[in-house]
Amino acid sequence: MKELLFNLIGKHKYDISIYTEEIFERRCQEEIIRSDEDQSSFVYIEFDFENVKKQLESAEDNNTFWEMFLESLHKSNRGSDIIGLLEHDSGIGMLLLDSKIEGWNRVKGRIEQMSESQGFSKAKDVLENAVKPIVYPACIQVPGDESANAAAL
Repeated sequence: MKELLFNLIGKHKYDISIYTEEIFERRCQEEIIRSDEDQSSFVYIEFDFENVKKQLESAEDNNTFWEMFLESLHKSNRGSDIIGLLEHDSGIGMLLLDSKIEGWNRVKGRIEQMSESQGFSKAKDVLENAVKPIVYPACIQVPGDESANAAAL
């Protein structure tokens, strides 16, 4: 899958940088520290290649999904968003810096919009069923402070 993504990026001349697994992991750790220091939040998203593939009916649909994904990121990626490979090149991870769940809804909406404009309605099901965003620090439960935890989301 990694090769497919890099071929699509090169073929369409998408202005997208994807960090290696090691660098992406380090950026995630740095963002946790920065978020704690600044009392800010971010959204972590995993697009696991196998989970995405299971949601689609064919290899062609899988390729089309990733092409729509890259096209939408190319057209609407914020400069602060970070994209990288997951452990063992098992997928793509994203960090939406200084965001809450609305940041994910924005990205998701743009992928869905791009896919619908190209007649590929299957992307919505993939995003609903195979991709789970995590908002940091709301994902960390503070014992005894349920109202603060709910407000963070």
